[in-house]
Amino acid sequence: MSEKPQGRPHRLVQFTDPHIGGRPDYQLLGLDTGRTLDEVLGRIERDQPAAELLVATGDITANGSEAAYQRFLARMQKVDTRWCWLPGNHDVVGRMHQLAPDRFVDELALGAWRLLLLDTSVENLICGGLSDARLDRLASLLQRDPERPVLILMHHQPVPVGSDWIDGHMLHQGRERFLELVRATPQLRAIVWGHVHQQFDGQLGHVGLHSTPSTSVQFTPGSGPFAVDEKMPGYRWLDLYDDGRYATGVERVLVSEYSVDLTSDGY
Repeated sequence: MSEKPQGRPHRLVQFTDPHIGGRPDYQLLGLDTGRTLDEVLGRIERDQPAAELLVATGDITANGSEAAYQRFLARMQKVDTRWCWLPGNHDVVGRMHQLAPDRFVDELALGAWRLLLLDTSVENLICGGLSDARLDRLASLLQRDPERPVLILMHHQPVPVGSDWIDGHMLHQGRERFLELVRATPQLRAIVWGHVHQQFDGQLGHVGLHSTPSTSVQFTPGSGPFAVDEKMPGYRWLDLYDDGRYATGVERVLVSEYSVDLTSDGY
C-alpha cells in the first residue's frame, strides 16, 4: 500500500482449526486443544478490544461430535464480540446448523465491506470442494454492489502454500471456476483461510491471499511429508478501511504449555 488508508478501520479477527474434542481431557498429538483455544481467545479478548467481528474458519471440532460443539459454544458465550463460524473437513455441517443456526451465514457487512463466508467442506473428504450450486451462489454474491470491497473467508486453501502434504488436501472440486471468479472480480480485495495450520501471505493478481495459524497444533511451512512445527498457536487480525484498502497481521500466543508430539507422521 503506497498511501496510508484514511479513516478508522473496522477490525476483524479470524481464528481457526481449534480441533477440540467432546471431553475436557481430549488431546491432539499430545496437545490439550481446549486449553490452547481458551488461551488464544483470552488473548484476543485482552488485546483486541476494537474487534467488531470474530470469524472461526472451520475444523471447530476434532470429530464433529455434539459434545465438542457444545464445549465450543459454551466458551463463546463468554465472548462479547459478534462472531460466526464456517465448517472445515473435520466438522459436521448439519450439526453446526442445528446447534447454532444464527452463527452460520454466508454474507455479512462490516462497514463498507462485504464479507463472504464460503463453505468448502465436502462430506467424508479431507480436501475441499465447491459444487456448481455453491459456485453459482458465490457468483451471484460477487455481482452485487460492485462498488463495495469484498473479502472471502473459507477453510481450504485455494492455492498451494508450499507444504506438499497439506497442499494435497487443498480446494479441488470447482477450483478453476473459483479462481476465474476471483480474477474477474475487481472489488475482491482478499481471501483468508485456515486448514493449513501455518501463516501464509501471498498475492493472486489484485487479490491478497492469507492463511492463519491454528489455535492448536502447528504444521511446518515448506514441509514435504507431514511435519509438526514448534511455533505457537495464533490468530489473524484484519483492519478493513472503507476506501477498500486493508492491513493484516498474525499474532502468536505464548500458551502456558505447548506439549505436542513433534515426531508424529500424521493424525
